[in-house]
Amino acid sequence: MNTAGVMEQERRGRPAAQKRPVVASFSIPGSRFFEKRSQLLVKIVANKIFALSLIVGAGFWLLVIPAFTGALGANPVERLLHQAGEIAIWTLGAVLSLSPLRVLFPRSRVVNALNRHRRAVGVSACVYGLIHFGFHLLYEGDAQAIAHSFSKPFIWFGVAGLSILVILAATSNNFSIRKLGGKNWKRLHRLAYAAAALLIYHQAIAGKGHWHIARWLLLSLLALQTARVTKQLIIGRGRTGWTMCDGRARTHPT
Repeated sequence: MNTAGVMEQERRGRPAAQKRPVVASFSIPGSRFFEKRSQLLVKIVANKIFALSLIVGAGFWLLVIPAFTGALGANPVERLLHQAGEIAIWTLGAVLSLSPLRVLFPRSRVVNALNRHRRAVGVSACVYGLIHFGFHLLYEGDAQAIAHSFSKPFIWFGVAGLSILVILAATSNNFSIRKLGGKNWKRLHRLAYAAAALLIYHQAIAGKGHWHIARWLLLSLLALQTARVTKQLIIGRGRTGWTMCDGRARTHPT
């Protein structure tokens, strides 16, 4: 029998189970639509104009518009003082929440896009803090009243927290990173947590019902940091376990 005949018999003798199954491909209706919308959302959130609009818009909406529409009440300077302080503390809380969110949701493109604006958001927290301090000076009126205000403990906590923010804002640039080095720069900017603690306490003891704002901010940051540390510990233990198993397998090969 020739070679062609042998090959023909082999083809006929192959069982049907060896034939490749035909898999029908399908897609979920509307999946491409939602994917395109998700990509558009990520592009919008990652845009610097979007971040700048939110940062400036908060001050415009809560400070400028009320000032020009007469919606600040009987004591407009005091209202502006409190409004600027609240914007500053919530902006600082926002920038401190970005890092835990990135650890908790590393695959989220929206979270990664938001983290691109950490530097801008942090600097804006300092700017609104300085505006808040400026309204404080304006509210006190004269040098004697300003000097007397510094006899109150909550003022010193606020000044200490604001001083840290000024240092961090002044070093939030590539030049400072090169001069200080990456590790030293990161260590310096961890002082943002100390600034947050000082400013939350400053707002909590300032009186006039500000504790409820500080309370919610404090609880939110503590919850995020706790979840972040817990996840990192779980991942670290998992890696340690796999490393030990791999080491035992290499030491005692089968």
